[in-house]
Amino acid sequence: MPAYEQSAINLSRRGVLKLAGAGLAATALAASPVAAQTPEDVSNVDLNLVRRGTDKKLDIFNMDRLEEQAKQIYGHGIYVFVANGSGKQWTLAENQRSWGDYAFVPQRMRGVVRDKIDLSVDLLGLRLPHPFIITPFGSHGLHHPLAEVATARGIAKSGGLLTVSSSSTASMEDIAKVSDGPKWFQIYLTTDDGFSRTVLQRAKAAGFKAIVLTVDAIGQGSSDEYMRLGNPRPWLPYGNFPDGKQPAFKTNLSWADVEMIRNVTGLPVVVKGITRPEDARSAIAAGAAGIQVSNHGGRALDGTAAGITVLPSIAEEVKGEVPLILDSGIRRGTDG
Repeated sequence: MPAYEQSAINLSRRGVLKLAGAGLAATALAASPVAAQTPEDVSNVDLNLVRRGTDKKLDIFNMDRLEEQAKQIYGHGIYVFVANGSGKQWTLAENQRSWGDYAFVPQRMRGVVRDKIDLSVDLLGLRLPHPFIITPFGSHGLHHPLAEVATARGIAKSGGLLTVSSSSTASMEDIAKVSDGPKWFQIYLTTDDGFSRTVLQRAKAAGFKAIVLTVDAIGQGSSDEYMRLGNPRPWLPYGNFPDGKQPAFKTNLSWADVEMIRNVTGLPVVVKGITRPEDARSAIAAGAAGIQVSNHGGRALDGTAAGITVLPSIAEEVKGEVPLILDSGIRRGTDG
């Protein structure tokens, strides 16, 4: 992985990419964790409540333009759920604004051939063609009848890494078998320790290459506008949970949970939701193989600092011991 460079903090966004090491996570319109089922079961849900129109090729050059197009397709309630953050959405806005704090200061005349720039990275045993990851978000059935099956097919075409939410619409097994592309599995631990262990064992058996433990969403937030509308989204069943029902998630997480996941699966564990250097150090001490700097895309606790704002101090603490992944607020290629 690229080594930590002290001078990069004050130089450029490209320097921040080096700080991130593993690269940036590509999720701007992440939906919050919800429910799941197999693609066949999803076909019985009235998705006309959710999406109108037909499949078509999308030429995506930034997330702002994609959001404009999505607004024309989703019903208003669904759009508000998908696009909004929590509370008054200060963190959501700050995630995007803060990239402007880092200006490019390019070095010239370095003999760089544009078409031969190598963006590939090595990440926890995977060789990826680019440093962008689809981070976990639930209920893809809100966006497409094939749910995460469609997502997996799409990301596989780029060779990129897909992180599957435990709150997926399709089951982890259906998602895993749809493509040979690399995949990680994200988990919210539940209050039933035995059930959490079963989910982890299923992920291991399905071929996921790492486990992402989310630690920043012990209470899911909603925007003021979404609350005003009366929580208007249809709730799809969860494909990874019995009867499609969401279990109670564990809120009293501790660093011992990282060790438990390692022992159950034997897989690398990435701790997602870190915003403080001391927490990054504790995660590494607990055996974490990677750190995902994240405020849940501004969808959990409103008022938390932007990911790019806290990244330099975390990178200073970690100093390249493990890969750092950054999500939240990325809208275009130059945010990196």
